[in-house]
Amino acid sequence: MGNVNKNIGRLLVAVGVLMILGLQGVRSEYGDLAGNWLVDYDRDELNFFEDSTWSVDLHIYNVLPKDSSLDYYFVVYSKDDRRASSPPLEIKKEDFDLLGSWRGALYVTGVRFGYSSLEVELKSGAVTETYPKPLPITVLRTQVVDERITTYVSAALALLMFLNLGTVLDMQRLAGIICRPVGPVVGVVSRFVLMPAVGFGLGRALWPDSWPLQLALFYTALSPSGGLANVCAVFLKGNINLSVATTTINSLLALALLPIWILVLGRILYEDDELTVPFGQLSGGAAALVACLAIGVLLRLCLPRTTRFIFRFLKPLSVVLSLCLVGLTVGLNSFVFYEFTWQILVAAVCLPLAGYLSTYLLSKILCRSSTDALTLAIEASVLNMTMPIVLLQSSQLQQPQLDLVLVVPIASSLISLVLVVLFYGIRRCLGCNRQQDADAFDHKKLLAEQEGDV
Repeated sequence: MGNVNKNIGRLLVAVGVLMILGLQGVRSEYGDLAGNWLVDYDRDELNFFEDSTWSVDLHIYNVLPKDSSLDYYFVVYSKDDRRASSPPLEIKKEDFDLLGSWRGALYVTGVRFGYSSLEVELKSGAVTETYPKPLPITVLRTQVVDERITTYVSAALALLMFLNLGTVLDMQRLAGIICRPVGPVVGVVSRFVLMPAVGFGLGRALWPDSWPLQLALFYTALSPSGGLANVCAVFLKGNINLSVATTTINSLLALALLPIWILVLGRILYEDDELTVPFGQLSGGAAALVACLAIGVLLRLCLPRTTRFIFRFLKPLSVVLSLCLVGLTVGLNSFVFYEFTWQILVAAVCLPLAGYLSTYLLSKILCRSSTDALTLAIEASVLNMTMPIVLLQSSQLQQPQLDLVLVVPIASSLISLVLVVLFYGIRRCLGCNRQQDADAFDHKKLLAEQEGDV
């Protein structure tokens, strides 16, 4: 009885395979139907911009069927119609001359930036034979904004944010954090060890055959968080002094640790010898960050009446600057969301969650307070949007490959902010968004102290 069941199962599998082959057709080896027929595209590759149309002079020749009665025809098409489209072209047997040659023109139109290819297939009944050397098609983006505009304006907004935050720093508590730097050490380990490991693992799992996407996620995980993490610490009643100190230390250490990752492991893991480090932009950004924080502290010490205004409107001003920074980056790079996939969603959700949980756990293992653990976890989970873009621009990725991978840092940063906003909303609804100890940020107390000093 068992053998009968096995035979029936095998028979059903065989019938299923035959039905699939009958529906999809049969792929044959190149050269089986009409010998080693050739295709000349009159060029090695086709590069053009979106919404433009180019003509391809096509020459199919050396078509010599082994069976002269064979009924066949050729089909020419764009492999990815979302990137480049071409009208259907079907070349029948009667269109070829006695030498098995055909010449004609095919028009290809750029639809959206990316890659495609011009494929040529020989069909006979249910049998299909594909030419092994398709014509590569590269479609470039037409509306390109100068990268320096985005970089400089984003940097200016970020520095204004740090200037704003510098006015609320407490020098005595900062000195205590520097003298006993357990918190900043946790932040450094999380940013430059745990997060890159998570980013590397996620990238390999989600895009095993695409190292540019892996590199984009790796850079997103590796980049130190910016002022957005500090603003989140303010709203979540975190330790703002620890948050700013960790951001500053990570930004300074990035000058040494980023090159180690990029120049050594980056080249080994992603097999790209052209990866470079933008030392000028990194060092300039770190110096400007420290300068803005110092100016903010000096304003508090020397011009208390001016900083009292900043204290009163600290949260609204932080929200406005954050929205401007995010809105600018997203607005100028809105085209990347056409490349959004489920893999990017998984990466954008898992990376900040893994950063938050691992950092919070490490902080509690090292006996940090709940406020400090929350602050460091937020510092790790709020992802930088600007620095990964700068690093990718320095990686020598060619267009449109660079445009295709920008969706990773932008989507990841946006979703990390959305997660924090949801976390903040849940804390507010449950009544948990309050001070847990003396180090937690208290806007009302800070304002009262400043008015008392004045």
